[in-house]
Amino acid sequence: MKKRFLISIMAISMAISMAACGSGAAEAPTTETSEAVENVAEAVSSESTKETEIANPWRECTEDEAYAVAPNLFSAPEGATNIVWRMMETEAKENEYTWPLVELTFDLEGNSFVAREQLIASDEPTDISGLYYNWTVEDDITLANWGGGNMTGKAYRYIGDGKYVDLITWFDIETGADYSLTVEAADLEGFDLQAVAEAMYDESKQIGANMPDDEYVPTDITGCDTFTQIVDKLEKGSGYANVTIDGVDVLLVTKYTFNNSPDGGVFNAAIDSEVYRYNEAGVPEYLGLVEAGGTAYPLAIYDGKLYAGSNHWIKKYTIASGSILCIDEEAYVEYDGNGNGTYYHHSDLRELDGDENAVVPDDSAMKAMYADLEKAEVIEYSVVQ
Repeated sequence: MKKRFLISIMAISMAISMAACGSGAAEAPTTETSEAVENVAEAVSSESTKETEIANPWRECTEDEAYAVAPNLFSAPEGATNIVWRMMETEAKENEYTWPLVELTFDLEGNSFVAREQLIASDEPTDISGLYYNWTVEDDITLANWGGGNMTGKAYRYIGDGKYVDLITWFDIETGADYSLTVEAADLEGFDLQAVAEAMYDESKQIGANMPDDEYVPTDITGCDTFTQIVDKLEKGSGYANVTIDGVDVLLVTKYTFNNSPDGGVFNAAIDSEVYRYNEAGVPEYLGLVEAGGTAYPLAIYDGKLYAGSNHWIKKYTIASGSILCIDEEAYVEYDGNGNGTYYHHSDLRELDGDENAVVPDDSAMKAMYADLEKAEVIEYSVVQ
């Protein structure tokens, strides 16, 4: 079954741009604004949802379901009540380049909050809050914890019509995830919405926290003479798949899978895997670990190579001499503090077009590899029950 990536393999310009909007005077929101706010309120209120005759695009989901489609997800802050997770998949089904919009609503210290996250097919931030006020105040902010304490964002406040509306937005350039957090109340004077956003940071949900480190210990295959015997040793919930990499039959093993189906079905994919082959003695041998940068880039096969990617790097693996797992080709970009990118193109096996440090003049190699990734077949894993 051929599965295509849900996120676009964009024509990457690799420029970071945070377009700052000019501050507007305090004006009443337009009719469209009022309708947008009412829609957000309906999403928060399950009773209002039940009463509307229009099909509700939102569905309630578990926190785990939300995390499966939203890497680096937030959590409800300590002390929060009335916690509800929701997901809107309509847009994702209509647009193959968009992942579901995840929403968390909760109450804290007498106020009601709406937090959202969505992966987007762009290096540019997008406002996913659903609010379109003529903001009274807007400021640049830097969020603690998020992005190692270097996550920039925007803070907005609307004052008028006997109410305050606060909004914070931020964009994770590494994962391509947009975030928003909103609160509305009669009086928010002195209230710090940024502190709430920072309290929602969950280190355990960050991609790096879930990836094996240099001390990663692979599955113990002692006594295993076949791939089947390895599978028999796996814990419940682990995943496995049989694929061929450049003519070598291998077994992929992962501790975690996620549902990569765009149509409501089940298609278990993974972002990391141990790789095993049969050695010359005919018994399984561990070759190494392959990791992608997040659920937007599940492991895939194209033209005999194993692909792993992220928003700013992509690798394809081969098995050299039938026994060595290595990088056949990789391309990536590194940004300086001003958002200027330096591009690299490298191979473990041969000289490419870069200088002695693998630096290349532009993103041509990266674009070509992402184009191949778009054609790749996402690997489907069986899950141990």
